Amino acid sequence: MTRLLIVEDDRALRQMLSWELEELGYEVTAAASCGEAFTASESSDFELALLDYNLPDGVGTSVIRHLQHIHPGLPVVLCSGRDLSEVATDEIRQGGCLFISKPVKAWALHALFNRILSKGGKGDRFI
Repeated sequence: MTRLLIVEDDRALRQMLSWELEELGYEVTAAASCGEAFTASESSDFELALLDYNLPDGVGTSVIRHLQHIHPGLPVVLCSGRDLSEVATDEIRQGGCLFISKPVKAWALHALFNRILSKGGKGDRFI
């Protein structure tokens, strides 16, 4: 089972993605904020992370920096309803994560995750 961290503040979306991705074979840990993501990352060794950009206590890019410090090379997908130009950061520009626009579907994420994992964590930066 692939260990996946989902950080999404929208409770309904977080729960739906968790359930659907668990059905697709992922071991999901879900967090609603940067703080919860920081705590979860200290106690688990994730293989993938899916992060919302806007979170109640910060932005997903702060979680990216934290995750990549603790788990170097961890594939991260940043997800936002905003346009890429609004959230383009050094992490995205330097290839530290992938970007995907909302709305997202679990099957599309599953296909993206498979592509990322088959390339050893590397892939296109913008989806």
